[in-house]
Amino acid sequence: MANSTTLYTGQDGRIWVDVTENKTLALADCGIVQNVLTDAITITLPATAASLNFVVRNGGDADANAAVGSGYNGSMAVNVSPAAADKISGMGLTPADNKDLINTKATAEVGDEVTLLADGTDGYTVVEVKGTWAREA
Repeated sequence: MANSTTLYTGQDGRIWVDVTENKTLALADCGIVQNVLTDAITITLPATAASLNFVVRNGGDADANAAVGSGYNGSMAVNVSPAAADKISGMGLTPADNKDLINTKATAEVGDEVTLLADGTDGYTVVEVKGTWAREA
């Protein structure tokens, strides 16, 4: 299944789109929750530009016999990858260029998410987080 271009309204009132394969975000994705539904997906951030903001959510990988969107905890990892010259800062992370932010499978829960805000110079800052996310070694 390819990434959906269909926008949905979640139970919390936010707009979201299902992501089922690697995806590079663009300006048009600002303000839309990227609801990742497949294990080992990488969401690639565009080069930093002031005020870009993105939300990436772990939607859980569904059991083979279950409906899409009915994911379960510990079923998938999500990687958020900055551009090579950009950092992801905040959340107690040591900023370093080109290091992914990872929601590891072992600790992942459906609904884990991160909100990132670009500063236009150094990269992105985590402004809100739910769940366990770590920086790539």
